[in-house]
Amino acid sequence: MPFSPKRIAVFGASGAIGSAFAQECLDRYGTAKVFCFARSPERVPKHDRIESHAFSLEDLEGLQGNAEALKAVGGLDLIFVATGQLHSATAKPEKTMRSLSIASMEETLHTNTILPAMIMKHFLPLLPKHKKAVFAAISARVGSVSDNYLGGWYSYRASKAALNMLIRCAAIEIQRTHQSSVVVGVHPGTVDSDLSKPFQRNIPEGQMMRPAKSAAMLLDVISKVDQSQTGKCLAYDGTEILP
Repeated sequence: MPFSPKRIAVFGASGAIGSAFAQECLDRYGTAKVFCFARSPERVPKHDRIESHAFSLEDLEGLQGNAEALKAVGGLDLIFVATGQLHSATAKPEKTMRSLSIASMEETLHTNTILPAMIMKHFLPLLPKHKKAVFAAISARVGSVSDNYLGGWYSYRASKAALNMLIRCAAIEIQRTHQSSVVVGVHPGTVDSDLSKPFQRNIPEGQMMRPAKSAAMLLDVISKVDQSQTGKCLAYDGTEILP
């Protein structure tokens, strides 16, 4: 039976991939309701089946109230976490260990690892126990230890590798109570977004995707995942990225 979620939560819904994913869900699932969480709710797509909520990295425990409210009205079938940071005004990808700093490492790990972990904590229990449901979080190919031949980008690589471990742990735990749920990391490819913009000059022609294409391919992967893939990290084309 095709996966057809009726209640979907998208975190980071004001970003390039998050907003495109929310729109793809609206287009693909004609009766689904999409709960969008973003630091800038005004940038979330406008639609009568979208319900927008503000959330902040500084108020992680505020997620609990949102989770309780959604639980009271029926829970969720699909959770998509599109939050992430490669660079900011105060944190840059480190090309060498000489560039490492506690402050920038903490900022990157907070966004890429701790925030998704807190979303897992509060929202994974909202998935149904006896039918297919999916939790998917944006990870990255550079989070693979076995695939790292270039080095650099210390904090970003470490934060995504740690996220992949959290996904694996959550997948194991959730199987004890939600046998039909799947928990995965997903790699969106190289997407034309604020995250990739400073590095786009080094990207070979033809390798960059528009957000809408990436979102559609990710939703294709999510719709097809099964129990054999829970806990893994999958690329936008469905192939597994090894740890």
